[in-house]
Amino acid sequence: MDKHHKINIEYAKKLGLKSALIYQYVKDINADTKLQTIIEEFPYLSIEDVGNSIKSLVEQGLIEFDDANQIITLSTTIKKTKIRTPLNNRSNKIDKFWSPSEDAIEVLQRAGVDTEFINGLLDEFIIYWSEKSSALVSYNSKFIEYCRLKWAQHTAEIDTKSVPRIIDKNWRPSEDCLDIIKMTGIDDNFVLLHLPEFILYWKEDGRAFVSWDIKFLDFIKNKWNYNVEVTSKEHTYKFDLFDPYAKDKNKSKKLAKGNIKDLRKKYKI
Repeated sequence: MDKHHKINIEYAKKLGLKSALIYQYVKDINADTKLQTIIEEFPYLSIEDVGNSIKSLVEQGLIEFDDANQIITLSTTIKKTKIRTPLNNRSNKIDKFWSPSEDAIEVLQRAGVDTEFINGLLDEFIIYWSEKSSALVSYNSKFIEYCRLKWAQHTAEIDTKSVPRIIDKNWRPSEDCLDIIKMTGIDDNFVLLHLPEFILYWKEDGRAFVSWDIKFLDFIKNKWNYNVEVTSKEHTYKFDLFDPYAKDKNKSKKLAKGNIKDLRKKYKI
C-alpha cells in the first residue's frame, strides 16, 4: 500500500523535504518514537537519508535523540527554537577509540553472546566503519547487528562440529538465524515463502556445507534486496501537501496555492 504523508510547506522550504517529513511526523505524534518506527514509516527513504535528517534536526534543536535507547522526541525547547536552513553535514566518522555503550553490551549478553567474543570484534568493526564515508546516527545498533551475525556464524560452525553436510529436505533455519533476519527488517512471511526454493536449489546442487544458516542468511538477504529494488520501481509514494496558513485570513491564499504548485513541480509530487 502506498504511503501518504502530509508536509508543512514552510518546513519543506527551510529544512529540506526529507527532514521536513520526519519532523512533521515526530511533531504530530508528540511522543517518544523509536528510530526503527521512523525507518518503517518512510520506506521510500534510505536508512542513510533518515540518519542524516535526524542528525540535522538534532543539530537545529528541533528534536532530541536518545542514542542508547534509539528513541526520538520533540525538543522540549521547541518554542524557543527558530527553524534554520540546514548547515552542511559534517562527516561523522567513527572515532578510533569508539566503544559500544553499556546498554549495547547488555543487549548482546542477554542474547548469549560471549563478552570476550564481543571485545574481539571491536577493532575490525571500527576499521570497517572508519573507511566508510556515510554518517550514522548511532554505531551501537550497527555493532549489535554485526556481533549477532558473527556470533550466529560462530555458533553454527560449532554446532555442526565443522562437518559438511548435504541439506535435508526438512531443514529449517535456527532460532539464532531467524533472529538475525528479523533484526535486518525482513518479514517472517517472506522467509517462509522463499525457504522451499532455497532447499530445492541446494538439494539439486548436492554440495555439502558446514553451516546452512550462513548460506540461508546470504540467500534471503539477496532475495530481499532484489524484492525491495523491484518494488521501489513499481510503486510511487505520494505526499499530501497542506497549507499551514489555510485558517489565517491575513495570509494570501493565492500565494499559498502558488507555493504548493511550485513544490509539487520541484519534487515531482
